[in-house]
Amino acid sequence: MFTELKKIPEVWRKVWASTTFRNQLVLSVLVLIGVCLYQFHYLRIWQERSGLQVNDFLESYLPPYNFSVPIFILEYSTLLMVFIYTLIHPDKLVKGLQMFSIIMIARTISIYFVPLEPPHDMIFLTDPIANLVLHSKNVVVTKDLFFSGHISALTLLALLVSNRYLKYYAIFVTITVAILLVWQHVHYSMDVAFAPIASYLTYRFIWWAHLQTKYGIEFQDA
Repeated sequence: MFTELKKIPEVWRKVWASTTFRNQLVLSVLVLIGVCLYQFHYLRIWQERSGLQVNDFLESYLPPYNFSVPIFILEYSTLLMVFIYTLIHPDKLVKGLQMFSIIMIARTISIYFVPLEPPHDMIFLTDPIANLVLHSKNVVVTKDLFFSGHISALTLLALLVSNRYLKYYAIFVTITVAILLVWQHVHYSMDVAFAPIASYLTYRFIWWAHLQTKYGIEFQDA
């Protein structure tokens, strides 16, 4: 794995010569930023809506406990490792950015049509990154529930990475964080159960879309 990382500068010199790649990368980054800003804006507004309180059978057997620190460490360490490894495969990086944009759009729509109240005994998930980009001085978002952004993101990371050991680790982290989120009563069990399905459909759609345009074929031997 570490030997492959040495190839990153050479790989990027090759793909950067492609106008198609540069356009795809820049557009994908801009769209993702725009989608994030759009979602964060409306999540703050929708925080004022009333939603449905779900009687979660599984949570009734799990007294809430604060797992914010291990969740943060597991999630962002996985994101960092997968991002670094994906630099070896620039076309996967571009497709991954597009997948994240689509999953965030799908999640925004889902949250709008499925308004939920957080579990009544929820322990707030402390996330320094979310504190910077999602929550505001006057609004703390807790109703972004169906479906889980944490699990959908981790599932996409597990699907994207090709290194066998890192993929196994990403799968382990996804399952672990799903359990901890439900245990902390941050999400209902249905929120985390549906997230991998949404991510897999998004993953398959993006690969199918690029297969039609043959994008990425020229980079397979990069």
